[in-house]
Amino acid sequence: MVLKEHDDPHGLAFTASSPESAEKFAQLTSSYMGFRPETGAVLKDLVQSDPDMPMAQCAKGYFAKLIGSANHSERAERISASLDTHVEKVGANAREKMHAAALSAWCTGALEKTTQIWEDILLDHPNDGMALRLAHFTHFYSGDGRQMRDSMARILPLWSEYHPDYGFLQGMYAFGLEESGEYEKAEKFGRMAVERNPRDAWSVHSVAHVLEMTERHQEGIEWVHGLENDWSTVNNFRFHLYWHKCLYHLERGEFDIVLQIYDAQIVSDIESDFYLDICNASSLLWRLEMFGVEIGDRWAKLVEVSTKHVHDTDLIFVSLHYLMALIAGGDKAAATKMIDNIRQWSRLDATQAKICADVGLALAEGLYHARNHDFEKAIRLMEPVRYAMDRIGGSKAQRDVFHMILLDATKASGDALRARGLFAERLGHKVHSSWTWKNYSGILEALGSDTLAKEAANNAAAALVQ
Repeated sequence: MVLKEHDDPHGLAFTASSPESAEKFAQLTSSYMGFRPETGAVLKDLVQSDPDMPMAQCAKGYFAKLIGSANHSERAERISASLDTHVEKVGANAREKMHAAALSAWCTGALEKTTQIWEDILLDHPNDGMALRLAHFTHFYSGDGRQMRDSMARILPLWSEYHPDYGFLQGMYAFGLEESGEYEKAEKFGRMAVERNPRDAWSVHSVAHVLEMTERHQEGIEWVHGLENDWSTVNNFRFHLYWHKCLYHLERGEFDIVLQIYDAQIVSDIESDFYLDICNASSLLWRLEMFGVEIGDRWAKLVEVSTKHVHDTDLIFVSLHYLMALIAGGDKAAATKMIDNIRQWSRLDATQAKICADVGLALAEGLYHARNHDFEKAIRLMEPVRYAMDRIGGSKAQRDVFHMILLDATKASGDALRARGLFAERLGHKVHSSWTWKNYSGILEALGSDTLAKEAANNAAAALVQ
C-alpha cells in the first residue's frame, strides 16, 4: 500500500493511503473528545482500511493505554515496539514521529516526558486535537489544574470558533479553570461549551464540578438532570455524571435517591471493567458509609472487578480505588497483595512510581488501617501527605474522599482536639457540608462545648437544603 501525505479537513497532515483516512482520523479525534460510544468502531474501521497509517497504529496504542490496566498496557507496548521502525519505513512526517515517541515514553511510565512531547507537538501544530486531548488527560492525572488550564489557554485563541471541536476546547479550559479555583470563569466557559453542544459531556461535567465546589447542590441536581437526555448518549463516562448527581443528593441527606442512582446507573455496566466506573462506585460507597448509610452487600460486585487489577501499575489514583473495594469488601488477601504491589511499584523509576513513593503508598496503607480500626496508624500515615494528595491526580471532588477518610479516622480515634481542628478547617471551604457540620457538632459536644455544638447541629440541618 502506497502512502502519501494528505491533509485532514482542518489542514493537519497525515501519512496515509488516501485523503479519506486523514478525514477519518479527524472523525476519530472528534469522537474521542466527545466520549462517543462509536469511538472504538471508528478506530477499528480506520485500522482495517489503512493498516499502515502511522497515526492509526499510534492511536491503537494510545487508546490501549487510556484503558489504564495491565493487560491493555502490554498491548500498547507491543504496538509501540514496532511503531518506531514503521514510521521510518513509511516516511512519516515529523509530527507523527513525535507521536510515536510519546507512545513509547508512555509505555515506559515516563508520563512527564510523554506530556511534554504532546505539548511540543502543539507548539507547531496547535490544531492537533489528539495531542491536545491526551495532554489534558495526563495533566489531569498529574493533579495540577494549572497545567490543564494553561495548556488550553495557549491553544484556544489559535482555533477558529467555527471548528466543529471548538466547544470541546472551551469545556477543557473550563475544567482547568475549575481545578485552579477560578470558578466564575470556569462556569462561564463551561456553559458556553454546553450551549454550543449539549452532548458535550466533559463540558457538562466541568460545570457540575463548579457547582460541587461552590456547594450549589440543588442547582447541581437541576443542571445534571436537565441535560440528561443529551449527556446520557455518551460512553461509560455518563456514569461519572450520575456520580456527580449523587454527591449533590448525598449532602442533602437524600440517601435513598443516591442508592437508587447507584444501583440503576453507577454500577449498571461495571462488568465492562472501565476504570472510571470503579472510581465512581468505590468512592461513593465509602462516602455513604461515612454518612452512616447501610449499603448491604454492594461491595461484593466491586471486589469481583478489583481482583483483576491487583498488579496494575498505570495510575495510582485508579489503583487506590480498586484497593478501596478490596479493603471494604473484606478481601484482605487481595488487598495485602495490592499494597505489596504498590510498595514494589514505588521503587521503580517512573512518574507514577515516584508518586506512589511520596504519597500513594501512605494512602494505600492508611486506607487499610482505617478500615481495620487501627485509626492512630491510619492517621500517622495519611496526615503527613494530606497536602500532597493532589499529586495522585483526579479532581478536587474525587480526591476529597481521601480527606474525608482521614477526618473520619481522626474522629474515630478519640483524639477530639485534632478532630476539632481538622473539621473546623474543612468548614473553611465546605461551609454547606451537612456531613462536616454534623461531625463537628459531635466533636464539640464531646469536648463539652454544648452551645457551639448546638449551633453546629443547626448548621448541619440548614445545609441539607442547599
